[in-house]
Amino acid sequence: MLGVSIIPPYKTYVLYEVYITPGLCGMILLFSGMQSSLSMVYDREMGNMRILLVSPFPRWFLLLSKMLAGVAVSIAQVYAFLIVAWFWGVKAPPLGYLFVLPALFLSGMMLCALGMLLSSMIKQLENFAGIMNFVIFPGYFASPALYPLWRIQEASPLLYKLCLANPFTYAVELIRFAFYGQVDWVSLGVVVGCTLLFLGGAIIAYDPSRGLITRKQGTGGNG
Repeated sequence: MLGVSIIPPYKTYVLYEVYITPGLCGMILLFSGMQSSLSMVYDREMGNMRILLVSPFPRWFLLLSKMLAGVAVSIAQVYAFLIVAWFWGVKAPPLGYLFVLPALFLSGMMLCALGMLLSSMIKQLENFAGIMNFVIFPGYFASPALYPLWRIQEASPLLYKLCLANPFTYAVELIRFAFYGQVDWVSLGVVVGCTLLFLGGAIIAYDPSRGLITRKQGTGGNG
């Protein structure tokens, strides 16, 4: 039992596997977002990205379409995980599986946008794994995915501050509250704000006239 304290949105003591379920859902979204960025790096190395960037569609439309496709796949993976968890006795309230869908969508959009922003900074496919390890694992472990924030604060005030500065923290809390038909407005605001920030940065970075792609292609041509 995670029986030291009753914390929102829970109204009673909960099993540890119930507590970590939202964090595991967030981890699936995080890995899927990073995989989307991997495909962007691959497309750029293979030359497919250049074809997309010269298409008549706006840059924001291409990136947003790529994000929506990645989010759709990640949400399907989350629900597949929840089905498996249900058979192992880890169950949310029946309506929670419906209420959590918007939270999964918003969190997936934020993490996919972050992945696309990072993909604009990665020059070679070989560098992807190393860079992602410095994003995925710190992002996951420096969050309330495994332990409540109050317990992290008691153990390490520094780690607690890092958790508060971590956007993934708010994605996990948004999903956690949504399972119980509640809205954590602070988490909602942070997730939406970070999504717009990351997406705006990715659109600028993938703009051939002023972004990072132009500089990288110019460097590659000179080499």
